[in-house]
Amino acid sequence: MTALTLHSDSRELERIFAWAVAEARSHVVPGGRLERRDVSERSPRGSWPVLYRDAYWAGYRHRSGFYLRDFAHQAVGAHMLGWAQRNASMLAAFVRSADERHGGWPWWAINFDLRTPLAIDYRSADRFVRELPAAFELAETVQVLHRWTGDPALREHADAARRLVEDFADAHDVAPRNGVAEASGPGIFDGTASYNELPGVVLHEAGDGFAAQYAATLHAAALLAGTDAAPRLAARAARMLQHYASVWSRGPSGEVVCGWTTAGEPVTEWSRESTWFPLLKGLLVGDRAAGELDRVDALCRDAASAPRNVEALTYLPDLFFRHGRPDTAWRWMQHIHALRDEPHEVPEQGANGSYPEVSFTLLSQIALGMLGIEPDAAGGRLTVRPGLPADIGTVELRGLPFGRGAVSVRVTKSEVHVWNGTGKALRVAACEASGFRDPHLAEEADEGVVVVAGDGAVLRRGRR
Repeated sequence: MTALTLHSDSRELERIFAWAVAEARSHVVPGGRLERRDVSERSPRGSWPVLYRDAYWAGYRHRSGFYLRDFAHQAVGAHMLGWAQRNASMLAAFVRSADERHGGWPWWAINFDLRTPLAIDYRSADRFVRELPAAFELAETVQVLHRWTGDPALREHADAARRLVEDFADAHDVAPRNGVAEASGPGIFDGTASYNELPGVVLHEAGDGFAAQYAATLHAAALLAGTDAAPRLAARAARMLQHYASVWSRGPSGEVVCGWTTAGEPVTEWSRESTWFPLLKGLLVGDRAAGELDRVDALCRDAASAPRNVEALTYLPDLFFRHGRPDTAWRWMQHIHALRDEPHEVPEQGANGSYPEVSFTLLSQIALGMLGIEPDAAGGRLTVRPGLPADIGTVELRGLPFGRGAVSVRVTKSEVHVWNGTGKALRVAACEASGFRDPHLAEEADEGVVVVAGDGAVLRRGRR
């Protein structure tokens, strides 16, 4: 397969890309060797050796496993490096773990044998780290990877994704029964509603859990298109959106709610993921979103309120690209890259840049954000809605894995050029970005569609 390369009129973007590729590749875990499992700061020597399988680090480098939350956010970057099989194996390991014995919860972290839970986060079948957003992001990741690969084997997880957004979600929608999954902790080993492990208050329903559930329901519906489940799931998502608009996003005079306590009290204070995930996942859009986007940007730039861990910041470029704010997204990409040599808040991790999520997400943000790629490998379609910042005029990415081959995409302020190396005809559209955009949910564009057989085609953005 052709090597992944980038050319741009922005030397800074080229430097960030080169660093991200090299750093991400350093996190590969080769299979076929005996290594210790359950290594962590609590057990530096771990336990007896196991046979490692092909994977990559997603989480702390001083632990011998990968984490679901990190994996979900790194998977597109890993795919860009040609690691589709690693993604498929790691995804399958999480899907297998979400069994009846564990109440439908997927494991939080898995050793590199891809068979056993990482001991520091797992004490027993009913006592392991559980955070609701991760369960739903697992369902979403099935669809995301299928969009890039078209691999029919990934569709074998479609019913597992459906169970997470229906059966699992319903089992955790108890009081009030309103379509929103809940988990009251109080600690992460008890099951929490949020990724934010230091929220200040214990949330019964959390903005990030709700948003992840909503997005996962849409992704499961897309994955199951053509089945009886798809319209049922789409209707469920529509009810969730309406509930959010009427109960959580409370109108011009009220603050946006980021969660609810067990006493039924709304929480509106800054709560990191619980605040920005409704924006990230498309649960909060429209007029109310603009002010919240400004608020998130300002609070994350303020040293007093900004997340201390760099990996939390890696969501921000995704967030702003999805809402059509490429200049803000690019500023955050530059800031995250600039932090790479500073010490991580967890000393054992080393420098910020050594945390895997940093490099993998910088790669995916170029493809999904700046180039605006919306993949549909199974359908033989590729839509490009570029989000170029004002100070970048050209970005060309070559050797991007897609389906059974690779594509290359070049965008400028006025044109999109696509080269097709998939081995079969590819339908391509180039469109202007408008409103919120989830790159793995977009419908087929009806503007400027051309069939690219091999040598490539140039499209005017937003025109036939």
